[in-house]
Amino acid sequence: MEPLQVQQRIEETCLQDIRLKISAEMDHTYLSAIIMRPTPERLQLLLGEAICKAAGLCKEETETIVSTLLLIYEGLAIHEEIETLAAHSDERYRQLGVLAGAYYSSKYYRLLAKSGQIRLLGQFALAIQSINEAKAELVRVPGDFTLNVERYLQLQETIHGTLLHALRATLLPQGDEWEQLVSHLIRTSVLKSELDKMTDPIWQRQAVNLSVWQKANNEEKKWLKVLKSSGGTDHRLQSLYVKYGVSTYLFSLLEEAASLAEMVMMSLNGLRDELRAIPGHLII
Repeated sequence: MEPLQVQQRIEETCLQDIRLKISAEMDHTYLSAIIMRPTPERLQLLLGEAICKAAGLCKEETETIVSTLLLIYEGLAIHEEIETLAAHSDERYRQLGVLAGAYYSSKYYRLLAKSGQIRLLGQFALAIQSINEAKAELVRVPGDFTLNVERYLQLQETIHGTLLHALRATLLPQGDEWEQLVSHLIRTSVLKSELDKMTDPIWQRQAVNLSVWQKANNEEKKWLKVLKSSGGTDHRLQSLYVKYGVSTYLFSLLEEAASLAEMVMMSLNGLRDELRAIPGHLII
């Protein structure tokens, strides 16, 4: 086997071991019977592993740190599903949704303390604080559509990128290019997610609808308020997306972020092909 193939095999084994470690940490007989365990988020996994690799960490340290990051990320993400779980006729779903999120994210104390990563433990704690503050701003007034689109995107980027920024700042404090890469890839991912929401004919607060609201005339705003209060769906929303060119606007931001990410990647050595391919996959 060629040296390059050996290295690729080692890297694939590392990723697989991280996935197995996360699965083992999330395994809880009772919780798993009620709530489906989340699949580790691919971008968080690949970027986290790449940062650890660039910092020269060994395989065991990388597994522990990336597993910890994903446990926190997925634990916080489960809290976003509480409203959906609360709609279930079985009250246990809502209660266990809260407990599952706390259960997953709380494990980071043990994992990082055991590995001696005390500084990172503190940085992740600050990151969790920032993420919760961003979520609080988003849910403070759910019916308020006056929120600026760029501010909305910044809050989403805080929610999905702060843990990775904390990891980068701790392990690669001089890594400006890595800081840029995390920022551009997280923004690309957030914009892709927002564009995907355009197929949902529900008037809820998201980037495309905030953009429409800022451009809509008075009659359109009256109709949108009625749609919001009814909680119903209406495919006429798509006509407003076309009228105001919101998909074109958001897609242009997506292309810009993906292009910037690819430019930074060109200056970084040793990145996995799977990570390098992400910007292209997100703009398809």
